[in-house]
Amino acid sequence: MDTKEENLDVISILKQNFPVFHNQDLIAKMAKEARWFKHEKEETIVDFGEYPKWIPLVTNGAIKISRADDEGGEIFLYYLYPGQTCAMTLNCCMVDKPSEVKAIAEEGTEYLGLPRKSLPQWMLEFDEWRQFTLETYNERYENLLATIDAIAFQKLDERLLNLLKDKSIAKGTNEIEVTHKSLAEELHSSREVISRLLKQLEKMGKVQLSRNKITVNLG
Repeated sequence: MDTKEENLDVISILKQNFPVFHNQDLIAKMAKEARWFKHEKEETIVDFGEYPKWIPLVTNGAIKISRADDEGGEIFLYYLYPGQTCAMTLNCCMVDKPSEVKAIAEEGTEYLGLPRKSLPQWMLEFDEWRQFTLETYNERYENLLATIDAIAFQKLDERLLNLLKDKSIAKGTNEIEVTHKSLAEELHSSREVISRLLKQLEKMGKVQLSRNKITVNLG
């Protein structure tokens, strides 16, 4: 869901959540062209193969980024949190290609959307925007390396617990409404394996299980 709220103070929102921006001309252009997005429920922002129309600057909640395999399965990559944006979406907009990832806004997520058509000109015009883009690429590169390391070197129970902690941060609560099936899909595993691992984590005091809800013990 998106809005064009006349009284929305975009400049204040940018200063609060993205203090890296100081150039007043850039801020003025961002404020003029940005659109406010607020998601009351979990919604897909960009799907596989779509051309992104907006670059999200996250101000509240989280956006989940996932990748698809040749058989249509998905694997979780990372979350975007307030103060961050998506390097893969930036790249799609800069080189005009369809998205190779799926971006899903968690319930309660809010962000400023910047129009893709403006980005090439901002790259030429503003050193500050170029630096922000490069730093975003670097942060997401480190996220991807961490994901690869987790798949290659971590046991599945560790990956599962880390995913639950990520979801807890994204939702702002340690009580997560999620099914064993959806966790299995995100980790490229089976529901039976995930259910067994969750029971092991519960015995270890890491989580508490109830119907379609998992409480993560963050201590």
